[in-house]
Amino acid sequence: MFTIPADTQLTPKLAVQFILKHSLGNDRLDRLYSYYIGEHKILDRAKSRNAANNRLVCNHAKYITDCTTGYFLGSPVKYYSRSGKDISQIKDVLKRCDSETQDIDLARYGSVFGVSYEMLYLDGDSNIKLASLDPRSAFVVYDDTVDMKPMFGVYYMPLMNADGIKSGYRIYLCDKDTVTEFFTTVSFSITKVCEPYEHFFGGVPIIEYYNNWDRQGDFEQVTTLIDAYNTLQSDRVNDKEQFVDSILVIKGQVLGDTEEEENSTYSAIRKYGVMTIDDTGDAKWLTRQFDESSVDILRKSLENDIHKFSGVPCMNDESFSGNTSGVAMKYKLLAFEQMTKIKERYFTEGLRIRLTLIANALSVLGYSKPDVGDIGIQFTYNLPENEAEKAETVSLLKDILTTEQLIKLLPYDIE
Repeated sequence: MFTIPADTQLTPKLAVQFILKHSLGNDRLDRLYSYYIGEHKILDRAKSRNAANNRLVCNHAKYITDCTTGYFLGSPVKYYSRSGKDISQIKDVLKRCDSETQDIDLARYGSVFGVSYEMLYLDGDSNIKLASLDPRSAFVVYDDTVDMKPMFGVYYMPLMNADGIKSGYRIYLCDKDTVTEFFTTVSFSITKVCEPYEHFFGGVPIIEYYNNWDRQGDFEQVTTLIDAYNTLQSDRVNDKEQFVDSILVIKGQVLGDTEEEENSTYSAIRKYGVMTIDDTGDAKWLTRQFDESSVDILRKSLENDIHKFSGVPCMNDESFSGNTSGVAMKYKLLAFEQMTKIKERYFTEGLRIRLTLIANALSVLGYSKPDVGDIGIQFTYNLPENEAEKAETVSLLKDILTTEQLIKLLPYDIE
């Protein structure tokens, strides 16, 4: 996290200084993204020319991110008024911005990189828009007070020439009032600074969303376990391949008097799969023995550790099959639920900043300003429901709760 004194003058030169600091952390972010897309350490393994070298990628990283993102935001976030006021105006803005898809993008970035960024802007028709930013190209700088208020945000995007070679950067410096667009060379020497323009959001229009307190990705702490799993699985296939390529040992038998005759005999054995030997001769395969059961125990141990320390359960496990009760399912997902609750807390903070900025822009554009403090944010985790159990619960409570309260207990989206 970057901080500066609250009275610091904001300039493009200052932004470049922070860009250089930010770019130093991109090696870590690039590594995490490589794991997500399946470019794992095992792919760089080299062996001697004749040795089997299968390099298998078992992409637990993508599984973890896709599971956490789908569970957390597979069902869209809902907004409601605590006092019953009309908030259709702000809902319409979110709908036009396709905030549901935007939220998924932000959650996926957060799961991979540990942090995600969103930029709000007005298009040519003064419509409010949202854009998710790659964390390798965006950051927010805060003041050094206890409040840690955002001072400015930066988004820097590479520019390419006709040959597809990076020629420089276009940079957006956003403070609480204006956006300053400027350009630099590849080495971040400033070449052009445009006139600042107002953005009308009443605050820094780049929002930082934390994945957790440590700003770590969901699979970041288990990458070494993923590497070990990939190595084990690759070597299992290597063992099988080397078993097929076993050496035939021939004892007490002459296959030819000359090298040409021996080569002819070898070719015949490979072609027909049989050979003739006399009573004193013998032939057998020289193979490497390996204990498949012990290897499988190690594989299961590594897989269990990956799921245990990431907090993401293996949904293909036998314990998730059948008509499991809701209580039993919650116990199995306890670590997953706790991790997701932490995500929810930090994501809610970002959404509240988003709502505040939208409300400020609506006021400037001539609309009535919504009361953001009155807007509730509801998350619904995307998990299969035991509908029979829910229906039984509703039936038992029908004489105690109102119809509206009973409807909320049902696993359906009823407006």
